[in-house]
Amino acid sequence: MKIEKINKLMNTLLIISSLAILVGAFFKLQHYPHGDIIFWCGIWSEIILSGYEISRLKQIIAKLKPLVNVD
Repeated sequence: MKIEKINKLMNTLLIISSLAILVGAFFKLQHYPHGDIIFWCGIWSEIILSGYEISRLKQIIAKLKPLVNVD
């Protein structure tokens, strides 16, 4: 149950950061104010969230590794 909530939260946060990148890029193309800030906030949040997601997946793989016999 807890893992499902974390997965849903991570998906939502990754979608929001992707949208921030798109909106920031649109703002930069149209020369609207604060386009750079929105774009770079989206980029950095995507990097941080992806790093956290990778570390979480590595933990899941480490837990599943003893269950799978490679021999």
